[in-house]
Amino acid sequence: MTDSITQLHARPIETSLESLLAPDSKEWKAADESVVPLEPTPLDQQPSAYVQASWQERPRSQPGDLLVRAAAVDGGLAVRLDWAAPRPQRFISDVNVYPDACAVVFPADGVETEFRTMGSSEHPVRAWQWRAGNDAPFVVTATGIGTVERVPEHEVQARAHWGDGRWQVVLTRSLAADGVPLARGSILPVAFAIWSGAARERAGIKSISQPPCELRIG
Repeated sequence: MTDSITQLHARPIETSLESLLAPDSKEWKAADESVVPLEPTPLDQQPSAYVQASWQERPRSQPGDLLVRAAAVDGGLAVRLDWAAPRPQRFISDVNVYPDACAVVFPADGVETEFRTMGSSEHPVRAWQWRAGNDAPFVVTATGIGTVERVPEHEVQARAHWGDGRWQVVLTRSLAADGVPLARGSILPVAFAIWSGAARERAGIKSISQPPCELRIG
């Protein structure tokens, strides 16, 4: 585990959010790419004793480093996540099949939170989440481990592409939309999460960026 904080810069790009929604768009080459280390979530942070015990001897996923690009464009923010998934789980085809997924996690107030504990009552988190097999992403809030709730209405969009053993997922939102306060010139902490369906990961069992990153918009 590294103690250094990864710096992410969402530089302005002369294009549209719709164009950057395509993960393989050539326009993403104009955005800075950062390498974000990932590590499995500690089992002692899982809210269920059963989950802690049942996962004690199970192998965890090894997605390697996460490649992140971000751009401030057309009054919005676009974030692209790129990670290794040699055995992709693209659909939920049975009750024991779990899809690949990813999330971008922010402080709900855009200022402060504790990502390892999924926020607190004083400093909640809000996450943009994509799950393979779903046409639309969803947004969740949490005030601690085991408190995740979906936000019924939001303006986050997502699009995904799998090829050459890797997922590329783009999530976008207008800066002016309700939710996490985002603005040109702002700097805020951000974290990332990856779930491997092949490793049967779900809920709190996932890989996370640690320590969190720092995102500069514009």
